[in-house]
Amino acid sequence: MPGSRHLHTGVQVLAGLALNVFPAIFIAIYARIAPIDTQGFLALALAIGVYVAQLFNAFIVEGRLATPDAHGELGLPLWVAVLAIVCATPLLVGPAVASSPVLMIASIGVMTGLLMSRSLGVVTGEWKREGFAAAALILASVAALWLAELDNPHSVRVLAVVSRYRPGKALPDMGFPPDVRRSGWVTAETAVVGAVQPAVTSVVLVMVGPVASVTFRVISTVAGALEPILAYGRYRLLAHGHRGEILSFVAVFTVGAVAVLAAALGGFGSLVFGPAWAQVGVVALLLAFVWKCVMLISTVPFAALRKEGRTVLVFWIRGASTVIYLLISIGLLVAWQSTVVIFLAFVIAEAITAVIYHYAAVRYAPDYAAAFGLHRLRDRLR
Repeated sequence: MPGSRHLHTGVQVLAGLALNVFPAIFIAIYARIAPIDTQGFLALALAIGVYVAQLFNAFIVEGRLATPDAHGELGLPLWVAVLAIVCATPLLVGPAVASSPVLMIASIGVMTGLLMSRSLGVVTGEWKREGFAAAALILASVAALWLAELDNPHSVRVLAVVSRYRPGKALPDMGFPPDVRRSGWVTAETAVVGAVQPAVTSVVLVMVGPVASVTFRVISTVAGALEPILAYGRYRLLAHGHRGEILSFVAVFTVGAVAVLAAALGGFGSLVFGPAWAQVGVVALLLAFVWKCVMLISTVPFAALRKEGRTVLVFWIRGASTVIYLLISIGLLVAWQSTVVIFLAFVIAEAITAVIYHYAAVRYAPDYAAAFGLHRLRDRLR
């Protein structure tokens, strides 16, 4: 039934928003209870935590999806659950304002557990389990934020409890990918492209200061509310190809972008982030959303190439994209020390990346060329 499919899609996308709940609420709590230097380091720790989580997810989940002849069911390895629990424990037993090592360890462990659970939920289509888990996570996070408003030291401890383990199928070799070479290329490409956020956050922290670092992270987190939609579309395209997926992907993204932007500008951003929202500018926020819109465009040819197993080609494209991102963003940041120019640089860099992906997919992904009627262009490129 079309209605059932739309319901499943909606629940999966809304569940994906829970991925952003942990970093958003963590920043919001520390904006209320921690000194600005600690807030600045937390912004960097969360960027690194997301980066490491992406690497684990790429090796185990995305590497598997980029292996067309892989067999068997996907599930979350036990060691991922153990990692998340162990890394979250210092937040439970330690002081509300944690030390820098604790913030770094907790960010890595919790984000790894959340991201991998979320990715597997999309791939396996277990929308009910994802919906219940996301609801529990959001409720716990709202409670943590409320306690922070009351200056209650248990706010961070409540937040730490949101780490979750999604039990499921037994995995051979504890989740070891069936094709290590291909998974290695997928992980390498994720490593090079994912380095942009922690690198830029570090540069902002050093060059402009902790206030700008927190502002950059807040804007990235708000715009990052669209990441679950992009991830959902990417996994659906990887698992099922282009037919019947693109239109729903674009429709859900458009609705999500309008809703998130309206909420952020309508006062919800200030309500959640408190003092950390004070330096957020409208222009920077709008540019961040334009950047995500351009990422929507580049996701389609990217997924086509990955589905064809062109992992080596995608690695080199993503490597070139990372260089473009860093050169433009750091160059503009040196000239104008502002968060606005960072997101302007991201828009330009992603637009260049989208063009590169498009021409590569036309040439090397037959389904992509067929879906968009680009056979003649493909013949000319060959």
